[in-house]
Amino acid sequence: MTAPLFYSPEVTGLTAEQVVSLDAAASGHAIRSQRLATNDQVLISDGLGTLAEGTLEDASPQRTTIRVQKVTVSQRPEIQVNLVQALAKGDRDLLAAEMATEVGVDRVTPWQARRSIVRLRPERATKTLAKWESKLKAAAQQARRAYVPTLGQPLFAEEIASLHSPQDGHYVVVLHEDGNENLFDIAESLHAINTLHLVVGPEGGVSPEELHSVLTAGGSAVKIGSNVMRASTAGPIAVALLNQLFNRW
Repeated sequence: MTAPLFYSPEVTGLTAEQVVSLDAAASGHAIRSQRLATNDQVLISDGLGTLAEGTLEDASPQRTTIRVQKVTVSQRPEIQVNLVQALAKGDRDLLAAEMATEVGVDRVTPWQARRSIVRLRPERATKTLAKWESKLKAAAQQARRAYVPTLGQPLFAEEIASLHSPQDGHYVVVLHEDGNENLFDIAESLHAINTLHLVVGPEGGVSPEELHSVLTAGGSAVKIGSNVMRASTAGPIAVALLNQLFNRW
């Protein structure tokens, strides 16, 4: 069984035999919730690509310390995937973000689409985005990821089209039940790309105005499979397909 993973900014620049500590929240989770004890094996990361293996040296619920045995630094995939997830009711947007994180998405951008029932209220925006960040970090920790996905600034309606910038290596793909392009064909046709922005609409779907804005900018509308998927399902499945197509696994 894979050792549990914890995050700490102290991991950046670490070398073998050094000692790193967890903050009070992570220490309490490790000792009280996971029942870890001295000499147990753990993983610890800075969430930015550095991953260390080590053993618990001081199993204190207030300040756990870890003796590092091995450090590796992984590189981000050559082609990044940004899930532009429409706000959806019943926390289906957060579920999509969590599952996409487990699959390996690099960035998640909340999107208040025209047809989103859930709205991003200005007075609650900071709290809402903090909740999204917390969910991404927890999902990355569960998946033992050395990278925690970045949370992008929220977009509204047709602003999604602004992400399409082929000259800068950015390409937008909208998942749409009436899409007339194939994800496999799109992946094969893309050259000099560094980021693919994957747009997933809310329960009511992407509006004609939003879709038109992306197509006019040069992006694509893609249909994956013959079934209509929920807002929480389409994104993670598409990310998994892109992982295979771009050799990101």
